[in-house]
Amino acid sequence: MSLHLVLLLILFAVAGLFLLQYMLSSNVKFDAAYIIGFGLYFDMFGYFYKLAVPGNALFLLLAVPFVPAVIAWFSKGREAQVLLKDQGVWLWGLWFLYGLTSMMWTEPGSAGLNKLVILAIRAVIPGLYAYIVYKKYRRFSWTVLALFGLAFALAHLLFGEYSELYPGRLSLPNSNPIFNARLSLITITVCLWGSRIPWPLRIITIAAATASAFATQSRGPVAAFVLANGLALAFVLFRKYRRGEIKHLHLQRYVIGFFIAIGIGGIVAAQYSAELGAWISSSRFTIFFDRSQLTGDDNYIGRLDLQSKSLERWNDHPFLGAGLGSVTPPLARDFPHNLVLEIASELGIIGFGLWFLAYIFSLIRARFLIALAVLLIQTLGTALLSGDMGFNFEYLLLAFLACALAPEQDKEVREEHAQNSVHSHRA
Repeated sequence: MSLHLVLLLILFAVAGLFLLQYMLSSNVKFDAAYIIGFGLYFDMFGYFYKLAVPGNALFLLLAVPFVPAVIAWFSKGREAQVLLKDQGVWLWGLWFLYGLTSMMWTEPGSAGLNKLVILAIRAVIPGLYAYIVYKKYRRFSWTVLALFGLAFALAHLLFGEYSELYPGRLSLPNSNPIFNARLSLITITVCLWGSRIPWPLRIITIAAATASAFATQSRGPVAAFVLANGLALAFVLFRKYRRGEIKHLHLQRYVIGFFIAIGIGGIVAAQYSAELGAWISSSRFTIFFDRSQLTGDDNYIGRLDLQSKSLERWNDHPFLGAGLGSVTPPLARDFPHNLVLEIASELGIIGFGLWFLAYIFSLIRARFLIALAVLLIQTLGTALLSGDMGFNFEYLLLAFLACALAPEQDKEVREEHAQNSVHSHRA
């Protein structure tokens, strides 16, 4: 180990000790959004970390949020320890246990265990940290999450590169443009639906994240984003219509604003018509409007072939599945690029049923927070269109957040705390 690396580790340890002392002495109320933002946008932090220190940076996901989580867990009161009773956490744990058990009958050489390790490091452990911290301090700010997203979008636009592996698609060095697109589109959704985000920050962040997402030329995340936000908009309008609130929305203002935006967009398009025409003709997004391009797209055809093979494997092992990692590398050529088919073929009906039950339970928990519900649908949609079980971790991290923010769970904690206070007073 080099002296440079040793000094950096000592510096991190000293900084951690000072942070611990400050939090303990000042009774700081930590915001769980910092942990979620650090986990979601970790690719940015990992990129900058590797510029100074070689090697894998994933240990930072375990080490950095560990201090506030430990303080919250062992502090006075039992708010954080409600984690041990949460049904959503137990459901996801049961699914993980079944996935680990399936390693007993998977084929030799499977890298299925790596999937669970990646999910644990990228989603489960940060999700549990955020759960513990939120239950103790009751703080989660969408503004903080938007700031993380803005920082990521700017880092992607400023430091991204066009590699030979992904020609014409901007990505952070040694990253995948699909990963970068997913994060920038998550940022846009946060700014569209998140509460109490200042409007200047919303506008700046949406602009930067939109440029970042479209620079990746990734189609699956864009389709999932449009679908999830379209469903949310339709649901919100229908609910307001049922409540008779449509007439109070001042639709005239929105219509006028819409036509002004269309007019400005038309002027800009006319000014840069040649550049726009060249970009559209060379863009990968043209398959959304030309079915012949979609059916002739090599990427699309290849994924259909992989998915048909996954269906065949599921048909051979319908109930227990073929075992974790049996239809993905290194045993197979590539991922099926469809989360449901991957889980069903490797874990069977039992494993898929456990996963589906845990996801639906988390989605129900998020029904009172429109931003979180849209994010859960959007991240799952991305995993269905162009994702895999290991590196598509965002929906799982957000599922733990949904369990933490559920109003019913908060009510149970307050009632239990009140009962304990009454008993203590009587004693």
